[in-house]
Amino acid sequence: MKVLNRVLVHTAVFLMLEVLVQGDTPVGCVFGGNCVLPCRFQPNSDTILHWNKINGKNIQVHSYYDELDQLGHQDPLYKGRTSLFHDQISGGNASLGLARVNLQDQGRYLCYASTSQNNQETFVILTVRAPDPAPVARVDIVLVNNTVTCKSGGIYPIPQLTWSVSPRPATVLQKTTEVHEDDQGLYDISGFLRTVYSDTESTYSCSVQNEHSGRKATLRLRSPMQSAPKSEVLLPCDASGLDDITWTFNHNQTILRRQAGQEEVVETEWQQHVRDLSESGSLLLYVTSSAQSEGTYRCTLRNADEDDVTHIELKILKDTIAEGSNRTLGITLGVIIPAILSAIVISVIIRRKKQFII
Repeated sequence: MKVLNRVLVHTAVFLMLEVLVQGDTPVGCVFGGNCVLPCRFQPNSDTILHWNKINGKNIQVHSYYDELDQLGHQDPLYKGRTSLFHDQISGGNASLGLARVNLQDQGRYLCYASTSQNNQETFVILTVRAPDPAPVARVDIVLVNNTVTCKSGGIYPIPQLTWSVSPRPATVLQKTTEVHEDDQGLYDISGFLRTVYSDTESTYSCSVQNEHSGRKATLRLRSPMQSAPKSEVLLPCDASGLDDITWTFNHNQTILRRQAGQEEVVETEWQQHVRDLSESGSLLLYVTSSAQSEGTYRCTLRNADEDDVTHIELKILKDTIAEGSNRTLGITLGVIIPAILSAIVISVIIRRKKQFII
């Protein structure tokens, strides 16, 4: 009832007061950023403020009266994204703050300000422009389940992804590309290349670029390697004079990293396994059981515009010595135990015959 009475009083005052109308003010906002829609009025007592979007239909964006924000009828599109400068309203500032600007925000807005002295209408034309160029900062390439995946993100404008394969495959490889735009107007891109991982060494290169920048990632598939348990194995990598080297295990577990001007850092759980890292980047590793050491090893080299990844599958052989010992033990027991049982049976028979004779 209080609100209804206030609306009626406000309507009556509106009919009696002169309405001051200001022309359209253009405002450009960056997609995903914050923006201010300007509006000034002649301050006085009993201030009422309404922001509406008036493209085709009247959409309530933000309201203020009784010295409080009144958001009960705010359109869901603007929920949690609008604000007024409350400490400046008494000075005649009715500007609207708009957060996380999106393409739907574009259009014509009306700022309506009413006081006990006059009513004022100010129109603002909001346009949304693309964010500043965001370079291709990183490209990740990985082989999982016979699919080479290449990914990059946080890019603007929209990028393109291309592949090259060496040696050239005999059959056409299946490839797909996906592009997604996030809520800040930046693009994520992913490429998938179906392949067959075999003993043949091959190289897959993926380039992500737009009109402003580009970056390349190369995946070198080495022939699978084998090692006996509890022995040392040398995992090859050619750093070609680069200082930024990272070795990982099963894609997500870091073994060590070496950067220019910094000491080599070996992760705690790998310190008992790492024997040496050569100048070329090759890793001398002490392997134990298949459960601990068998898997995928990756040497990643990073330079200014490219990442170079060497992919190695390491298989740990079964302990043939232990198997041989167990087999020998089984054979021995298979011979000895029946012999012992036979001797016991014979001994019992002889004992019984002697008792019968006596």
